[in-house]
Amino acid sequence: MDQFSYLNDSFGKFEESYFAEVESKDTYVRITPDDMQAWLYLREKENKMPYSKEELLIILKQNDVISGINESNVSAMAKKSVYDREIKVADALLPREGVNGYYEYMFDTTGSKHAPKIREDGSVDYQSMNALQNIKKGAVIARYHKAIPGETGRNVRGIELPVAQVKDLPVIRGMGFAQNPEDENEYLALQDGKIDFRDGKISINKVHEVRGDIDLADGNVEFFGDILISGNVGSGVTIRAGKTLTIEGTVEAVNLYAGEDIVLKRGIQGNNKAKVFAKGNFYADFVERADVKVAKNVEANTIMNANVSAEGKVIVSGKKGFIVGGSVHGTKGIECKGLGNEAEVRTMVHAGILPDILEKSRSLTKEEKELASTMEVLLEEMKKILLMKKEKGMIPIMLEQKLIMLKNQREIIIPKLTDLKQQKEEHLLQVERAKGSVVRVDGKLYRGCLISVDNGQMLIEKGTSYMEYRNLSGMIVGSVIIKN
Repeated sequence: MDQFSYLNDSFGKFEESYFAEVESKDTYVRITPDDMQAWLYLREKENKMPYSKEELLIILKQNDVISGINESNVSAMAKKSVYDREIKVADALLPREGVNGYYEYMFDTTGSKHAPKIREDGSVDYQSMNALQNIKKGAVIARYHKAIPGETGRNVRGIELPVAQVKDLPVIRGMGFAQNPEDENEYLALQDGKIDFRDGKISINKVHEVRGDIDLADGNVEFFGDILISGNVGSGVTIRAGKTLTIEGTVEAVNLYAGEDIVLKRGIQGNNKAKVFAKGNFYADFVERADVKVAKNVEANTIMNANVSAEGKVIVSGKKGFIVGGSVHGTKGIECKGLGNEAEVRTMVHAGILPDILEKSRSLTKEEKELASTMEVLLEEMKKILLMKKEKGMIPIMLEQKLIMLKNQREIIIPKLTDLKQQKEEHLLQVERAKGSVVRVDGKLYRGCLISVDNGQMLIEKGTSYMEYRNLSGMIVGSVIIKN
């Protein structure tokens, strides 16, 4: 019998006995269908003698109530001669749930502390950014709290109420740290460096720190991990970081490369010679006359006469938060406070999928279709020859040679089709990321700006403000931003 049937049957039996007892007005014990509570109803004795506490406890035991008894209520019923009404005399002892094992980390695991501060005037203080979480050798980086088992309970009939089993976690994986030999629940840093937390793993990597300025006399800087430069970086220098690159001073006409983020706490004046590439995000106080290309987002207070391209968003915030001159692209959209200026400097912004990506997608689709058609014809010819060989046992040498040639062609086409399929999938992902992209201007928008979204574009012929632009069926449509 399953649990539901058992409870239903128990409740039916209880219901019959309960109403029979109520109608006869005899002393009775009522246990709830879930066996979690017991109620006692006393009928005055014929000899008018009061019940003792011991008598009531015997009545409860005789009626299978042996756990969770509220002796205070039982005593009160006996002492005060409480008759002709139900009093709750027992409650189940509920199980106490245990606690699964967990790690307490002594550093930020969310990345939220890396965000820059917002100044009172609304601009973003990129100098406040802390892209690197540094840790000292010997510091406690994590502490493990072992699982605490729960305690089972009992219902009023004394039947055990189970509790869920608790689980302990495995040791932390990673590099640059170890368990404390004096306390296995503590994890200690084995070296100074930057601490990272990804996919449940901790790694402490050394940081290459350059104190002061760098110029051509110092040469180029290259490091497989994180690079931190406390001063300025002069023209002509190339810096390559395997992970995050942080420069606290100003940057001139340089070449910067990073496997993760680039943080320029002051900004870059590239003199139309600077090249910046990051596989992560790019943050800068200002970007002027530089080429910037990143795989994620670009965030800055101002962008002037620069060529900027981000596969994520371009966000230009701050008190002014303007984009003036140059060309700015954001696959997931562009947000700024101002676009262009009173001098009507040509300013081009593009959100969404780039036209050359769309053209490439069409080209890949056409090429795949042609190759698939060729493959279909080829396989049909092979099939005919193989059927002939099966029926006759042998075929002319000329057909054998043709079969070999067709097989060779097939082996060439298959990897090409696989490669085309992969390229198409990558382009489709780009198109998917670009869906719903808009250009949003939360302030002034000046005449002479060119706004593009996907394959549509619009020249701003009259200044306006607080507008959002999107692509609807190939046409750029603007709508007013409603300010609260």
